[in-house]
Amino acid sequence: MHQQADPLNQVFAFQAFDFRNRFPDPLTNFRAALECLQSEDAYMPDVDAQIRAHLKDGRSIAIPKSSFWVEQKQFASSAEAEAWVLARQKMATTGSPLDRLAGSLIANLNVPVEKQVCDAMAKTFTTMVSKADNEAMCESAESWSREAIRALPKPEDIGAPNDD
Repeated sequence: MHQQADPLNQVFAFQAFDFRNRFPDPLTNFRAALECLQSEDAYMPDVDAQIRAHLKDGRSIAIPKSSFWVEQKQFASSAEAEAWVLARQKMATTGSPLDRLAGSLIANLNVPVEKQVCDAMAKTFTTMVSKADNEAMCESAESWSREAIRALPKPEDIGAPNDD
């Protein structure tokens, strides 16, 4: 029985991109790209980051951001969110006009406290995956990449006339 070659053998390099594209050099594997984005050299990787796998045939695929980003809740509990809402309301009524803007992306001051707490609890923010999770992220990214490469049309089929 003929065993199919590993699709990852088609990858010749990975590339990591941060907000300022500080990593122009090709990297040997996904882990190296991930570690670039987790490094102190990365500029705002929680805002704009990308990892691409470059194939030997000249194509490339973007690795899903879920392979290196995680969404985290703004608040761990309703009590914590409520305390933040109440402190924010106090600051907005006693502080400067700019204090009313603080936290406006999390909750609207003009709705009831209960709604503000619900909105605050629903709010998430993006962070880079923890280095402790790199092994699992690498396995997941490799599995995804294999399937994505298998799903690509064969280079010889690109631009081939349709037989319809």
